[in-house]
Amino acid sequence: MSHENEIAVGDLVKWFETYADINIVRDYGSGTVVRTQKVTDPYDPYGTIRYWVFCHKLGDTKWFVKPYIEKHEKGEQNDFQQ
Repeated sequence: MSHENEIAVGDLVKWFETYADINIVRDYGSGTVVRTQKVTDPYDPYGTIRYWVFCHKLGDTKWFVKPYIEKHEKGEQNDFQQ
């Protein structure tokens, strides 16, 4: 079963980086999902999905997890171009 707002490989996304010690946005931009990976540990039996994203602004790839990544909606203006 596929949900409309699920993030998949090839999707255009918005990513956000925050400072390590406080939840303030340090950097943001748009990118393309290159790979997804389910991660589990003994303390989180349901796991989480992390996304390997090519960040257009940086010209590099980085890992992101929700809520630091959002699917770019069709027709939504890209305000991240600088």
